[in-house]
Amino acid sequence: MPWVTLNINSKDYTLEVGEHEMLLTVLRERLDMTGAKPGCLTGDCGACKVIVDGKAEDSCMLMAKKLEGKKIETIEGLASGGKL
Repeated sequence: MPWVTLNINSKDYTLEVGEHEMLLTVLRERLDMTGAKPGCLTGDCGACKVIVDGKAEDSCMLMAKKLEGKKIETIEGLASGGKL
């Protein structure tokens, strides 16, 4: 499995990720960032939206290994003092 460094909410995380591991899985199961929700898992419902380099993307459709060097923002990163 490849190692990648992901910049999430302005913090770097270096992780070993599976070849086909979705960003949604990494966020929820490895980093305990549960703001992005699994819904349809086909990119249609929007429950798993994150911002990647300023563009809204479905984290269920993104392979984590391809996001090295990208700036990823989650709902947790948009909160200020625990509030949106």
